[in-house]
Amino acid sequence: MSFLDEYRGTGPLREVTVLDFSQMMMGPVATQLIGDLGALVIKVERPGVGEWERSYLPQGRRIGGESPYFLAMNRNKLGLAADLKDPEHRQRILDLIPHVDAVVHNYRPGVMERLGLGYEQLLTLNPRLVYASGSGFGPEGPWVNRPGQDLLVQAASGLAADSGPADVPPVPSATPIVDASTGFLLAFQVVAGILGARDAGEGREIRASLLGTALLMQCQQALVTMNTDLRYERSSSGIAAPWTEAPYGVYETGDGYVTLSMVAPEKLAVVFDLPPHVLGRSEAETFVLRDEITAVIRPQLRNRTTEDWMARFGEHDIWAAPLLTLEQVLADPQVAANHYVEDIRTSDGSTVSAIGMACAVSGVERADRLPPPKVGEHTDIIWQAVDRLRPATTRGHEHE
Repeated sequence: MSFLDEYRGTGPLREVTVLDFSQMMMGPVATQLIGDLGALVIKVERPGVGEWERSYLPQGRRIGGESPYFLAMNRNKLGLAADLKDPEHRQRILDLIPHVDAVVHNYRPGVMERLGLGYEQLLTLNPRLVYASGSGFGPEGPWVNRPGQDLLVQAASGLAADSGPADVPPVPSATPIVDASTGFLLAFQVVAGILGARDAGEGREIRASLLGTALLMQCQQALVTMNTDLRYERSSSGIAAPWTEAPYGVYETGDGYVTLSMVAPEKLAVVFDLPPHVLGRSEAETFVLRDEITAVIRPQLRNRTTEDWMARFGEHDIWAAPLLTLEQVLADPQVAANHYVEDIRTSDGSTVSAIGMACAVSGVERADRLPPPKVGEHTDIIWQAVDRLRPATTRGHEHE
């Protein structure tokens, strides 16, 4: 290591250094996960204004002077301000490349190459560099220049088309599930790439996309679609997935909602009055009867509270869960017991409650190590560290 060691964590990625040009959600989620596990992550932003997420506010609300969305996925990073169109700033970035393991960005395809910061260009400075890029629809093909935003990809990938009952428009996920999932996948790919590059002594290029992730998330039904003649349609009764039988979905109770997962009619009959003709059927026949089964159990569920139903379902090992709001689940003892929420420090000295380590890792007790940086907060510290690593005859005078 020996490069900015005081800003590294104690986790298993302590010896990893990442130069992060990413913005919005996909890349920042990935690099935050890597930083949580001890890596040194240097976040490169435009001088003054920073990355786009800093200006994206929930109904105009800021916390500690910063966007809550930015705070949620930019901890454990150092802030470096650089104008990538400025030759002097760009040269300083090039000075940094030999000292990092990975570069991460999610600019549109071709942007980094035009700036002189593409994979092949940087590989000449660091032959073992891992270069990870994320895009909306992949680096090639007729959709390459389409805007790659989560909702648009949910729609264009087939992911949204299967949600909701048949008599209403499809219902996309409210949370940006493709952005977040691509971030998780990208973090895994970067770490794997670094291991491979160190072992082989040569660089690795990683190209993730929202479309690729959305297809991976649909791998089960995609294989069925490509290899059989089966085609599914959304159910009229609101079964949660077109390819599942009843009772898979959300139901109203006497005081709220409950969800039921995959439960055979014979098991449902233990707690519901079901007509005899729906029992003892084959899987294919049960699938055809799904709307009828749903219509039978729906009014019965309204006769008891969610708590009552959950107790009955638990007694008979029926897969079920109450439908909770985010506010309710965050206040639940289950979340506290697993330490999913942490107090994260902010750059102004205050704290915010945030989702911390979603996976427990021995040796890493907390995610909170460095607060999300102000724009360019560590620029001078980083450049001084780089200059100390350069030969004395070339140190510093080019960039005064």
